[in-house]
Amino acid sequence: MRIVLFDENGHLTKNALEEFKKGNLQDTELIKISEHVSQCEKCADAMADSFTDTELAEAPLGFEEEVKNRISDKKKVNIQFVLYSIRVSIAACIALVFVFSNTLNVIANTKVKTVDIVSPNLSIVNSINKSLDDFSQKIISMEVFNSENKEK
Repeated sequence: MRIVLFDENGHLTKNALEEFKKGNLQDTELIKISEHVSQCEKCADAMADSFTDTELAEAPLGFEEEVKNRISDKKKVNIQFVLYSIRVSIAACIALVFVFSNTLNVIANTKVKTVDIVSPNLSIVNSINKSLDDFSQKIISMEVFNSENKEK
């Protein structure tokens, strides 16, 4: 039985819309209807209005399981994040207890012995400095003496 797709005004017939909703149309008919609906606002409205709320509310197969799996995965990630945050918080608290308690000072004072540092004997350095100063003075004196001789 051949279905009449369009009426005399060039719009979709009610039978064509019903067969479209049932999925009983051939590929060529589906292409003709799709092309017409994309260009005709009246037929697009008629097609949209032909569906009831319950027909449009059906989810595709496997959609419910996929949503449940994603929610479950998200819960697992959130639980892992909370546990990680708790571990970091505990570690920070322990570190603060060590820093602000006297425990570190006790540990540091019992294991490390202080060493007295003796200042070095600077007499050798002083004698070298004195010798260099004397040498510099001699050079300056010789220069002055030589320049005075040249002027005469």
